[in-house]
Amino acid sequence: MWRNIILTAGSDAQNQVFSRQLNEISIEKFTEKIEIVTDESSGNRIGSGGATIGVIRNSLENATDEELENTKTLLVHSGGLSQRMPHLSGYGKVFSLLTNHKTILETKLNIYKNDLFEKLPHSGGIMITASDVIENMETELRVDSDVDVVIFAHVSSVEVGSQHGVFVMDKKSNKLKRVLQKPSIEEMNREGAIREDGTVLTDSCFFMTWKFSKRLLENELFKEPITEELCCYGDFMRPMGSDPKLDYIENSSSKLAEYRKALAEIFRTAKVEICVLGEKSFFHFGTYHEYIENILPNSDYLEAFPREFKSNVVFCNGIRNSPESSFVEYSSGAIQIGDYSVVSGIDAGDLKLKLPSHTLIFTMALKEKKYVTIIVKIDEDIKKNRYGVHQFSKRVKLE
Repeated sequence: MWRNIILTAGSDAQNQVFSRQLNEISIEKFTEKIEIVTDESSGNRIGSGGATIGVIRNSLENATDEELENTKTLLVHSGGLSQRMPHLSGYGKVFSLLTNHKTILETKLNIYKNDLFEKLPHSGGIMITASDVIENMETELRVDSDVDVVIFAHVSSVEVGSQHGVFVMDKKSNKLKRVLQKPSIEEMNREGAIREDGTVLTDSCFFMTWKFSKRLLENELFKEPITEELCCYGDFMRPMGSDPKLDYIENSSSKLAEYRKALAEIFRTAKVEICVLGEKSFFHFGTYHEYIENILPNSDYLEAFPREFKSNVVFCNGIRNSPESSFVEYSSGAIQIGDYSVVSGIDAGDLKLKLPSHTLIFTMALKEKKYVTIIVKIDEDIKKNRYGVHQFSKRVKLE
């Protein structure tokens, strides 16, 4: 059992929303306590790295060595805006529903309880993970207890590697040599990151011991709230290994470079162990295409977790079926749903709605019992595109 589970929030308002969401699920069997921590640097984007440092500082300052000894904290970075999946922007990706009728948080916690916890070092520490990822932890590998950092790696294509951190292993010792951050295929080739079978090892979650984490607070920079945007992958992992590339530090602004140099001095001394989870062990739910791809009956995700499929119509009334390529939640009425669509919070009332394929349609509650329904093509990147505001004064039938 985790001593503590911590969710990060980007603002006090998001913190309040997460608190309400936690009241709707049961996680007592996974942890002694759970808390939501708002980023400490109000008005500044501090990223997952800044949030991690703040959580570590708070944990170490508010507990004795004896209290932390052999206890483990799970940190779930969940403070994003979910701009690529706007139907989740109101309550966070970590609370998004899956086809098992559970949230990502509940699903992740169950997997960690069954397949991860006993693999971690016996010493206490902090496990760091993302809110929109599910990892398959079914491996017989156990990690050495005498390490500072355990990194869980996934066997991926070079195309996937170009969007993640990639580990270069020393061919003689099979130990970590260096970490590349979102490298091009040419860089992966040049650095020897591509393995004989054409795959690469990519990053995801990782574990740091409390003993190692204390080194962060030995630097005056990290004793105060962070003021720059840091990444707990790019800025923590790139200094690791026997021969890291540190040129990224020189290409940063002066203050960011100061932070990155300090992190490099700490993390380049880490004793690291890579735990390779294998192929089809990393499932991202960060976009609608990924979301739909993972819920398809023949998907790699459901092949890895066959018991995680109950139905793709979740908490609905009157909706008897839906195309297997679509996902429907919290909706009711006579709704005909198209292929490759996501429908959330739609009440058809006495209408018969026919929704087009490749569409996102959802309703969001506003203040004073007002609601807004948003309709957009599923392949639109809301994070990049900006649209004018249109107001509809009456209900319309979608054809």
